[in-house]
Amino acid sequence: MAEATTSGSLTPSQCVARAAAQLVAEDDLSPQTLARLEVLMSQFARFAERAFGVTALDAVRPTMVADYLAAPTTAGEPPGVSLQHFRRLAVRVLFRTCRSLDIVAGDPSLDAELPTRGRGTFRPLEDDEVSACRAAVTGSRLARSAAAWALCEATARTGELPKVTRRNVDAGSGRIWIAGTPRTLPRWGELTEWGSAQVARHLAQIDADPATPLICGSPDAALAQSSAVGIISRTLRYAGLGDAPGVRPSSVAAWAGRAVFDETGRIDLAAQRLGMRSLDRTAVFIGWDWASADG
Repeated sequence: MAEATTSGSLTPSQCVARAAAQLVAEDDLSPQTLARLEVLMSQFARFAERAFGVTALDAVRPTMVADYLAAPTTAGEPPGVSLQHFRRLAVRVLFRTCRSLDIVAGDPSLDAELPTRGRGTFRPLEDDEVSACRAAVTGSRLARSAAAWALCEATARTGELPKVTRRNVDAGSGRIWIAGTPRTLPRWGELTEWGSAQVARHLAQIDADPATPLICGSPDAALAQSSAVGIISRTLRYAGLGDAPGVRPSSVAAWAGRAVFDETGRIDLAAQRLGMRSLDRTAVFIGWDWASADG
């Protein structure tokens, strides 16, 4: 890389163009997630250039990032908590990608604090949070983390991840066989389009033996589950959700179950997809108060 680039000769907007091109080349993100990240990265670059006269990305300071996160929307309204979290994620992706390109050395967004989403009890993730987590595991060195997240999007819990092997993947139909635990039933999990791509990428990098575990290879069950919890927890943390109230590793499976319920209106189908025996427990898990629902 030329010294002129590493010394900060690129403007923030030019850095966004470089970062976006790199993300496209890595092909780890869905087009929708990539498009939203690029919009927010571009907004941040213009904000830094116009509000502070910044001419190089490495001149951005933490206070500038904080001001951007709290800046009004294009409609002149205060940004919601979810938007603030996704703005921070976009800035982090920008600096992380530019670091990998040797354009900058640091990241002024690392200490940026945001208000919590306000719910302390367990809850499913929201769509924008799932997008943030997908973006957090982009990159060729994070293939296992991306595959683990993909399995959780297919409703696998951390206790089930260690049991998933190559033979459990039905690539043709985009499904994985989830063996279940004492608390969950065996079932087929449906991979998302993004998830299918991540699992396929990971399969190309691991041993071809059908018995090869996809995520955790330890023969010690407790150690394997601990490793699975660590992988998903780390993804949540990288996405800025590590201390979000109500968010747990199983919140992504709850998101998938809630999606089934929202699409079909049937709690029994959500329970079936999640491998849960109790409809009452399923309702609590996906955040639906069916006691107060009509009918």
